[in-house]
Amino acid sequence: MPTTTSGASTEGARHDGIPKERYTDRAFAALEWQRMWTKVWLLAGRTSDVVEPGDYFTFEIGTESVLVVRQADGSIAARHNVCMHRGNRLREPGRGHASEFACLFHGWRYGIDGTLLEALDAESFPQGTPCDRLSLRPVRCDTWAGFVFVCLDPDVESLADYLGVVSEHLDAYGLERWKIAFDCTIAIECNWKTSVDAFNEAYHISATHPWTIAFSDDTRTQYDCYDKHTRMIFPEVQASLRHPGAGTVTPEIREFFLERVGVKDFAGTEAEARRAFADAVRAMAPLTGADFSRLSDAQMCDDFHYTVFPNLTLNTHSMFVWVFTHRPHPDDPNRMFFDFLSLVNAPSQDVPRPAKLFLDGARETCAGKVEGGDLIDEDLYNLPRIQLGMRSAAFRELHLGAQEVRIRHFHDTLMHYVDGEPR
Repeated sequence: MPTTTSGASTEGARHDGIPKERYTDRAFAALEWQRMWTKVWLLAGRTSDVVEPGDYFTFEIGTESVLVVRQADGSIAARHNVCMHRGNRLREPGRGHASEFACLFHGWRYGIDGTLLEALDAESFPQGTPCDRLSLRPVRCDTWAGFVFVCLDPDVESLADYLGVVSEHLDAYGLERWKIAFDCTIAIECNWKTSVDAFNEAYHISATHPWTIAFSDDTRTQYDCYDKHTRMIFPEVQASLRHPGAGTVTPEIREFFLERVGVKDFAGTEAEARRAFADAVRAMAPLTGADFSRLSDAQMCDDFHYTVFPNLTLNTHSMFVWVFTHRPHPDDPNRMFFDFLSLVNAPSQDVPRPAKLFLDGARETCAGKVEGGDLIDEDLYNLPRIQLGMRSAAFRELHLGAQEVRIRHFHDTLMHYVDGEPR
């Protein structure tokens, strides 16, 4: 059945500020690492990047690097990407294929299942080279919707329990069949939470993206808070109440939505335009192999936007989803890595897997590299400036309004971990 649009709790009325030190302080970042990052499920990549036995990719988080490898029996396993002899990294960040993992320092060899196969001159180690102690250390690993998740805590709850209602909501999209159309990592000079916050509300739309309010509605956005995670339903194919064309079919709705799906010379109401857009997209299913059978008209038109704690953002549409992960820098709370993966709902089409781009956010932009890159650039432009402003003596805390309830819920969840009381 279609994803529920019923609202969920958005917390009680609270107005206390969020201290800026959570974004700038090295001691707080250390607590985050010890008590939160090592205890939660984290998106590591897509199952489509490890199809054959020996296919692998690395996942970098903080000071850790994890090897995610397709096994001989078809399962996917994760191991720490570190030789157990002297600590050398076995593989550089990226994707590849291996029949085994050999350390370039002293030649120790490991199977794709992590088992130590050979320690050079093993007889020279009086203490021995026991496989049970010197094989690659395992990392909890599981999959959902074509995504691979890992957790550094072997005793973490199951991924299904961790995701909770989010998996129930998004299963209707069939994301496991979607394909990677764009893959980029951007180094940004801000805290990872500064980036998460920027995508957790529609309050910024009219100032940061003023050109979009002619076809998207920041004023009637629904905010929902669940256990650890949150959602907003951001209406599109309708103008904001801030726009003079609110309630009408604006030229931008015609250009950016209706005409792109073949609806010409439309003469109906705004509500009829949404239905026409949804119907036209559904009619395209035979061309792409997409399955819209469980999606409502709202899901065909709007952005069902989820934040999976702590650092996964899913901008979910009927034909594409933007997947953002916000990773901390291992040493500096004022720096982070923004991963941008675009998936397209085209199971029957040939979509070549693109090479990953690495961009320096201080000098390079997304414009011209992916559709919607200009929109992303507008968001990313603000982030280093927010971080610099937070470091000012004049600024002490975040002053949040009702439209920023997802940010407050995020911080409540974060502090449960930091204070040693995870939800």
